[in-house]
Amino acid sequence: MSGYGGRPPGWQDPYGGYGGTPGWDDPGGYGQPGYGQPGYGQPGYPYGPPGVPQAPTSNGSTIAALVCNCVVAVLCCNIVAIPGIVTGALALGRVNTDPQSARKLTIWSWSLFAASILIGIVIAVVYFAIIATSDPGYTSTDGV
Repeated sequence: MSGYGGRPPGWQDPYGGYGGTPGWDDPGGYGQPGYGQPGYGQPGYPYGPPGVPQAPTSNGSTIAALVCNCVVAVLCCNIVAIPGIVTGALALGRVNTDPQSARKLTIWSWSLFAASILIGIVIAVVYFAIIATSDPGYTSTDGV
């Protein structure tokens, strides 16, 4: 045999094509829509397997964490908010492709936002404590 028009004698297809289960060599095994095989977008079946509910992905919390971290970074000049902005942006990019990772990154972004607010409160308390304990009548020429 020259290789055109048939299989070599004694050769068995390891993938089961032509007569077995559909394999690589079976042109009819691809199931084109309209020939008994359901295609994409059939009523009642989204692109996943039947019976698996497709949960809508929400990015509201991710956007809120990103905006809050941006506001804290701009208004309070808090350096802890910068990693919060980065994690929020990464989470926003992964909401549709990797929801589990996006959820973890959103939690990290909110945690960094809380830490930056806490640091801002501590700095404000220390500042007001220093002002309150300072002597208002002290001048540098009192001792001379």
